Amino acid sequence: MELNLIIFMILMHTLSGSAIATETAYQWTDDQGQIQYGDRRPISVESTPIILQQDTILADSHTGLRPGEHDRLSKMEQRQRQQQHNAHTTRTRADRQRTARRSRCADNREMLKNSRGRDTFKKHSRYLRNNCW
Repeated sequence: MELNLIIFMILMHTLSGSAIATETAYQWTDDQGQIQYGDRRPISVESTPIILQQDTILADSHTGLRPGEHDRLSKMEQRQRQQQHNAHTTRTRADRQRTARRSRCADNREMLKNSRGRDTFKKHSRYLRNNCW
């Protein structure tokens, strides 16, 4: 009965998508009634084999990733997309500011050409000197 259970468990692990490392341990009761465990079958006492599953899954058969790597990869990709979005937003904002500045400079150059009077000339020339050259 237990052998069938062991074979069934091994078969289920083999058929599942991930390769799980397994190891066999043995359980027995000693002369004092204490339950003992070991990695070798005791010779003088009847023991029960126990299949231990190790926490280390070798790799996911579909992606080849270890446990936790899929989450880390997703977070890295999300962070990269966020950085790309931020860089795009920054470039777009800088382009808009540059275009608006060029437009203001062109307007002030035109106003400087058409200015009548000393005060308006100074105002537009000062703006051009400080912001456009």
